[in-house]
Amino acid sequence: MSFIGEAILTASVDLLSHNELLQDICSLKTLTIDSCPKLQSLVAEEEKDQQQQLRELSCRLECLRLRECEGLVKLPQSSFSLSSLREIDIYKCSSLVSFPEVALPSKLKKILIGECDALKSLPEAWMCDTNSSLEILYIEYCHSLTYIAAVQLPSSLKKLMIWCCDNIRTLTVEEGIQSSRSSSNRRYTSSLLEKLEIRDCPSLTCIFSKNELPATLESLEVGNLPPSLKSLRVYGCSKLESIAERLDNNTSLETTSVDDCENLKNLPSGLHNLRQLRGITIRSCGNLVSFPEGGLPCAKLRRLTISDCERLEALPKGLHNLTSLQKLTIRRGGELPSLEEDGLPTNLQSLNIWGNMEIWKSMIERGWGFHRFSSLRELIIQGCDDDTVMVSFPLEDKRLGTALPLPASLTSLWIQDFPNLERLSSSIVDLQNLTHLYLYDCPKLKYFPEKGLPSSLLQLQIWSCPLIEEKCRKDGGQYWDLLTHIPSVAIDDKWIFDD
Repeated sequence: MSFIGEAILTASVDLLSHNELLQDICSLKTLTIDSCPKLQSLVAEEEKDQQQQLRELSCRLECLRLRECEGLVKLPQSSFSLSSLREIDIYKCSSLVSFPEVALPSKLKKILIGECDALKSLPEAWMCDTNSSLEILYIEYCHSLTYIAAVQLPSSLKKLMIWCCDNIRTLTVEEGIQSSRSSSNRRYTSSLLEKLEIRDCPSLTCIFSKNELPATLESLEVGNLPPSLKSLRVYGCSKLESIAERLDNNTSLETTSVDDCENLKNLPSGLHNLRQLRGITIRSCGNLVSFPEGGLPCAKLRRLTISDCERLEALPKGLHNLTSLQKLTIRRGGELPSLEEDGLPTNLQSLNIWGNMEIWKSMIERGWGFHRFSSLRELIIQGCDDDTVMVSFPLEDKRLGTALPLPASLTSLWIQDFPNLERLSSSIVDLQNLTHLYLYDCPKLKYFPEKGLPSSLLQLQIWSCPLIEEKCRKDGGQYWDLLTHIPSVAIDDKWIFDD
């Protein structure tokens, strides 16, 4: 048996018990040990000569993968003396309780650990090693872990992803305490951390915890995010109450997404200080009441999504000042109050309003309409209806007796869930840049404009609008001739021009 570059060892191999095998694997760069359920250790403790040969791998082995070795309880200390090792991948080693309390190999950059249910902790030696090169740490389905580090994350860490760890309560138990007068001495979890993603960790109550406060404490800064962090995503953490206490203006955060965190009560203060922030998504946070007093950052914010936040009492202050905002989505949740006097930023390219009647009404009653949005390309209006509104779309200005104009820049229009909508007004025909029109869940819709549909249309989709669908039938439908110039037409998910 001989190996060149890579070897995959399975249950049929008496692992590392023969000198010949050890001599062969000394030339490897990648070693995968897969489906060895009886394997308890990589080398026997008493076989000192074999441990020495394992060390000889240090000059070559770059990747070590252990998969479905259910009996593996521990890794030998010598396995972390592999000086060329760059990646460790451990998956479905359900009996693995811990790693040796030694520093990581100096070149190791990536660790992936998945479905190791007995694993209770990670070595503090990994976290405190100032010579560490670890950049990526990915942990999933490790249900015995309650935290990642006692004090701090590795200073070299750039990406940390934690998925589906049922008992994780915090990333660091004692992180975030700073007891100096000078803010320059502030301690962060990782000085290089750029991406933090936490998904489906239902026991998570905070991201960076704090220890007991010393009596001599003169200055306290708790739970601040690392200044290098660029991406933060938290998903499915139903007990999480707070992300961080405050965000500083030197933070590099570019995107943040918080999904399905039912118990989240507030967002960090200082959100408006994030000069690099380009995207914010807040979705399904049922106990979130308000945004921070300072509002949102103006400089580079391009995307904002607020969805399914039932207790949210108001939109962020100063929305009209977000001159870089291109895409705004406000969906469902509680009934938000009407917009501020200045309304929405007029430079939007995409606007999605779903189920927020007061926002819709305020745009109409104040005479704003949509014509002011001269850059708007996509408009999605869903479920903004009551007994008196939306018999016709666009709505009529009762003072002038004409339909409120839509921006000529529109290329996509989506109208959904309007139970009282009966007709599309003639102003639709004037949208000569409109290429996509979607009509969904409008059971009373029965009239197209007398002048027909825009000649620019490339796609029309109609779903659950039975009255208008009847008029679009090929065999004698009143509006059939209006559809023949449109290349792609779908009615109830059936493409009517398919051969």
